[in-house]
Amino acid sequence: MNEMRLLGLTRRRALFAGLAGLSTVSGRVGAKTFASPDPKPWAVHAVPADEPIRQLHAGGPSGLLGTGASGSLWALSLNGQAPRRITHGLDPSTPIATGHGRIAARMADGGLWVWEGSEGGGGGGHARPSTAASLSVHAGLLVLPLAVLAVVTVVNPSAQPANALSHRLARFEPDPAGRWREVARSSDAVLPDARPVQVDLDGRGDGGHVVVLAGPDGSRYDHGVLGDAIEATRVLWLERHGLDVLRELSLPAPHVFEDIAPRPVMLPGTQGGRGLLTVRSGPDGGQLALVTADLARPRSLRLSSVGDTVGGHHRWLAPTTDGQHMAAVHTPHIGGVLHAYQSDGERLLRRRLLADVSTHRIGTREIDLSAWLQGLLILPSQDGRQLRLLNPAADWTELTAVELPGRATLTAALPDAAALAVLLDGGLVVRMGAAGRSASGG
Repeated sequence: MNEMRLLGLTRRRALFAGLAGLSTVSGRVGAKTFASPDPKPWAVHAVPADEPIRQLHAGGPSGLLGTGASGSLWALSLNGQAPRRITHGLDPSTPIATGHGRIAARMADGGLWVWEGSEGGGGGGHARPSTAASLSVHAGLLVLPLAVLAVVTVVNPSAQPANALSHRLARFEPDPAGRWREVARSSDAVLPDARPVQVDLDGRGDGGHVVVLAGPDGSRYDHGVLGDAIEATRVLWLERHGLDVLRELSLPAPHVFEDIAPRPVMLPGTQGGRGLLTVRSGPDGGQLALVTADLARPRSLRLSSVGDTVGGHHRWLAPTTDGQHMAAVHTPHIGGVLHAYQSDGERLLRRRLLADVSTHRIGTREIDLSAWLQGLLILPSQDGRQLRLLNPAADWTELTAVELPGRATLTAALPDAAALAVLLDGGLVVRMGAAGRSASGG
């Protein structure tokens, strides 16, 4: 307990730190090592917290944010110091977003909450709620230089009960008093749990516009692997200010996009061209798909290449990318197998790499538990109790497997600290990094 007092831990914080295991699990002592003759030692350390954490995000004043089960937002320390509470009253079910010196979150009552301050260091900030909003639970937020984008719930009292609620992407900006208000809204319905991303699909060099999965449908494909049975049938690329449609792609029945957030990826053979990595699913299961701008049709997106189906109705795959490499874990819930993909014209060719891994827990909206850090792909084992490290530059060699003191449920890469934050079952947070390196942040 003397050591814990020196760290400034309260009794409750000490309990959580003790459960996570304050002793180090290292790449040399507690981990398996593989092909590399001198693998880097990796160590796992507890991150102090005052309560179980439900959401984890890289960013904020300390470099790592966590939303607690109570709805409090914490700046978590990467070097063992006490966490600092930033606010309370947030929805712990909805992800946090950061960027441009801001933190955005959904409040428990559905409102938009925005904190403005310094992204790094211990500088203070101030928070302003929205004047009026009804943000969709589980949906993502996107912080732009002058705005925050969020999925809002729209009520249509004249519709049948089953169709009374729909969802749109909305843009919020601060008014002269600093309160955030809605200034634009998409005309098309989007997924209720969509996570918008910014990407330059046309190579305009203007920072890019906003991609969101849309055309929600509950009848085509009743898999429900991502938390509900509502799947997207469209991809929209929206102008980031007025949210007007720039380009779009609609899938014919019976196919859907079984995803909530397409992933920007560099296009092979282009100078900075970008596409979107996602999953198309249908009667033969899921298949990796690359969506790009259709150069022959100014307002269209197209499926430029697809991989073979996983095989079998309701079989799914979980994509992951660092923006250059393309990979996916096939059937992550039943003996997941990692595959690497390469583009070959209209086909995405796959290569089997590694079995007994999983980057998704069935029924959850955290669609990629893997992380890319220092050129390595880090992903959980099938049971979530190990992190396995692969080096794509060395023919996808597995370097080591690091034991965790619990099952991984979320990850957040921390490039500035050369570390990975991992949320475990029960709300515990640990930091994994190369042993001997000091963590940044406070």
